[in-house]
Amino acid sequence: MEETRAMKRYTEWVNRARADKEMLKDLRNLITKPGVIEEEFSAELDFGTAGLRALMGPGPSRMNIYTVAAAAKGCAQYLLRQEGEAGAVISYDSRHGSKLFAEITAKMLASSGVHVYLFREMHPVPMLSFAVRRLSAAGGVMITASHNPKEYNGFKVYRADGAQLTDKEAAEVSMLTPMPEEIFEEVAAFDSLKDYLEEGTVEWVPEDIDRAYTNYLIDSVRHHEIGSRARADVRIVYSPLHGTGARPLLETLHTLGYEKVFEVHDQMKPDGDFPTVRCPNPEYDDTYDEALRFAHQVMADIVLLTDPDADRLGVAVYADGEYHILNGNQIGCILMEFLLSTRAAKDAIPENGFAAISVVSSHLARAICGHYGVKLYETLTGSKNTAALIREHQDEGEEYFLFGFEESHGYLFGGEVRDKDAIAAALIIAEMTTMMKPKGIRLYSQLEAIYNLYGYASEKSLSIEYTSDRLFGKRRSDRLMEHFRSLGGKLGEEDTSLGQIEVSGWRDFMPEANVLLYRLRGLDWMAFRPSGTEPKFKVYLGFYGKKSVAESRAERTLRLIEKELRDYFGA
Repeated sequence: MEETRAMKRYTEWVNRARADKEMLKDLRNLITKPGVIEEEFSAELDFGTAGLRALMGPGPSRMNIYTVAAAAKGCAQYLLRQEGEAGAVISYDSRHGSKLFAEITAKMLASSGVHVYLFREMHPVPMLSFAVRRLSAAGGVMITASHNPKEYNGFKVYRADGAQLTDKEAAEVSMLTPMPEEIFEEVAAFDSLKDYLEEGTVEWVPEDIDRAYTNYLIDSVRHHEIGSRARADVRIVYSPLHGTGARPLLETLHTLGYEKVFEVHDQMKPDGDFPTVRCPNPEYDDTYDEALRFAHQVMADIVLLTDPDADRLGVAVYADGEYHILNGNQIGCILMEFLLSTRAAKDAIPENGFAAISVVSSHLARAICGHYGVKLYETLTGSKNTAALIREHQDEGEEYFLFGFEESHGYLFGGEVRDKDAIAAALIIAEMTTMMKPKGIRLYSQLEAIYNLYGYASEKSLSIEYTSDRLFGKRRSDRLMEHFRSLGGKLGEEDTSLGQIEVSGWRDFMPEANVLLYRLRGLDWMAFRPSGTEPKFKVYLGFYGKKSVAESRAERTLRLIEKELRDYFGA
């Protein structure tokens, strides 16, 4: 029988990939698992919604020192082509392998002629973006898989303005990235990190970057007329979910005078196993279990969670004797209404101000921005797309960015950080709570006020995982999208329904993104897309109007779609 390409590559890795002894053991253990070899060695990693992201393990389709080094090589070549190249900043999170991957990246960049600023310890995504801008670097790299399960890691690349690479730029890096097999010897020849530090080709990120970021956060809320006594009275439960958010958020809160910040002790220590949660993702209600148990004990006003790289925020608020977990759209609308209303109260909304949301985020944002006369741009999922709007309309235009959000718990403020910033979002939520508490108002009342003013929103999402066979699942996912496209193309010609769901129109975002958006009755909508960062097929729904009617329509539609998708994927 002819040896497959995957088996040939596997044999080459066994014979030549010797810089990582633990991985070599894993490689040898695969000899009796031809199916795994076929999956891990038949394809390469490519840049998705947020750079590289994959399961850790041996082979060209997994995250390991060779795929990371190859990506770093491509990144180095890209950075060296930039005008006025001035080095790169590297950070990492608490995941297994993150520190090692960050050091491998630093060594490859330095060996390729790029000066490296390496964070001495793990730091979150917003601080990496902030540091790229403050150090006037040509770009940066963040080693993280964000909110993915513990088996994953990733490689995010940043441009000089602190934003993740655009799709065009990521494609350029991908073209410059060698096959992992081409850099085996180069990785084996790397010196120790200490040698690069002594040579000066790698240096630690200056400690004043941490202080500068804290000061930036404090300055962003300095205009709030809140006394220290009011802040001292607010009771906050916080968990970094074993990740990077604790130091910057706690330092900022304490500096501002928040005295009753209760840490979820079992989740404060960085730990790549994330032992107290099923998945460190604030989109899942069970992620809040530990924090909510503690919140009941200390009678907390709010519960705040940041995911491992602190680019996503989770919030639970107390009202009517229980804690309500807010979804990403609810948090986004609360933040948008607060930021715009406080500006409006001081007549400080600029005539050229604008906000941004992703195309699968709440349509209530349209009503909020319309109320305050703020232009709203809708863009594809991914903070890099919001950052592109900031470049186009603020940096290169005459407009002023105010706020942006995604339904997946990601929030952007101003322009100093060009990626999602859970630290800043948590601080604003704390400030809102502080301003309302002396008046006897709970934060949940703000959400109810938004519904009373703009109409109720029943917004839901559904994710179908296909982790048991990722390649097969991706193929089925792609075929399902083509099926939905074919149905969409017939709308208006043969009927106006998608199965049992009445549809008034649709929009296909290809080739920019594999996303389909269907308009239903009134403001109602639904969207489909395969995840760009996880082996999932995702569905989004939005239904508006009277609460009972909107909830009923949303639940009925969700049940119909979930049954069809689970039957299709065998989930």
